Amino acid sequence: MFGSLVCDKVTGFKGIVIFRIEHMHNCVRYGVQPVVNEEGQLPDEKIFDGPNLLVITPSESSAGKTTPNIFTLGVKVRDNLTGLTGIAVLRVKQRHAGDQYGVQPPMDSKGEIPKVQTFDEEDLEQIDPPPKEKKEKEKRLPSGPHDHNNAVTR
Repeated sequence: MFGSLVCDKVTGFKGIVIFRIEHMHNCVRYGVQPVVNEEGQLPDEKIFDGPNLLVITPSESSAGKTTPNIFTLGVKVRDNLTGLTGIAVLRVKQRHAGDQYGVQPPMDSKGEIPKVQTFDEEDLEQIDPPPKEKKEKEKRLPSGPHDHNNAVTR
């Protein structure tokens, strides 16, 4: 849907899809950037729920393009730059930029719930549950006699 011209069915707002936000419990929202208005100004983008959008003109250039998901939403992650830890609760996929994850820190000692902080995925590491280790393929010798590669010295 990136790059497609869309219209919000409720408000009539039209624009180009520039990012996608995936929430932990399957809510998908899209950032829609309108075109320059009559005064030559570029209005702010708005965010809409996916089912409310009607595609007017699909984008040919970015159809189906998406980056792989590094983390599963709901896992505990740590930002390696700031040290902040929390649960990955949303993923932001942008049209031409790297993915970002929204991290919800735990409630503080005063009972306050901190705001979700957004980080580039390259700066995050999964800490709980630990990521599954990739199994290395066992190196196996070919079947048959194995001394055929040994050089014979005289």
